Amino acid sequence: MTPLAKHAPSRRRRLVARLDPRAFLTIHIVIGLVVCLLTAWLFAVLIDSVREHDVLVRRDQALADWFHINGTPLGYRINVIISLIGSPPAMAVLFGAVVLYLWRIKQRTLIVAWVLSYIGGTILDGVMKEVIRRPRPEYAMRFLHFNSWSFPSGHSMGSLIGFAMLAYTIIRVVPVKSTAAEVAIWAGAVVMVALVGYSRIYLAVHYLSDVIAGYTLGVLWLAVCFTGLQMASRRAELRRAPST
Repeated sequence: MTPLAKHAPSRRRRLVARLDPRAFLTIHIVIGLVVCLLTAWLFAVLIDSVREHDVLVRRDQALADWFHINGTPLGYRINVIISLIGSPPAMAVLFGAVVLYLWRIKQRTLIVAWVLSYIGGTILDGVMKEVIRRPRPEYAMRFLHFNSWSFPSGHSMGSLIGFAMLAYTIIRVVPVKSTAAEVAIWAGAVVMVALVGYSRIYLAVHYLSDVIAGYTLGVLWLAVCFTGLQMASRRAELRRAPST
């Protein structure tokens, strides 16, 4: 939030400046807890829907059938490329490149945040897949050459974590000169995440609820990581601040 405050409108900057650092940290923690609780509740609802085979599951199948019938060769080619951009290997390359860059510029706290977000997200995805064990849509083998479970979507979760962390890192590290530029960076990340999720549904390798679950779990884990990052950053600032 410190870089955001530097480029914020004057009214917001004055408001942030008036806040005690400990109060500002408390606000971040409370917001993080609220986001964690809401996303955990939504994820639990999705799990119940999948296990009970309720109306959401029937709509999942209807949507998968629709895309299978109405998909085009050009649409498949485009969405395969988009899907590859959000794939685990692509996210691994992004993770490695960013961590190496952060190591060179000595951003140790951000490196820890990247490691926790990437490794924790990967573990969460694998654990949830094994717990739920939802089969893939019947059309998935057209684009998949290996067997894996469908819920949640690892591409959706991984791309959300990766692109959100990338946007956050750019704003923290690069001198962004305006709020409009920050909004554009976040908007670009949101568009990429949405396209990856859409590509998984278009290719019928995931159901809609798989993609939503991937986003939900990704937001949940990001809330944990961002809250921890803010706590570490604020504590470091308080240690550096001169005592009064």
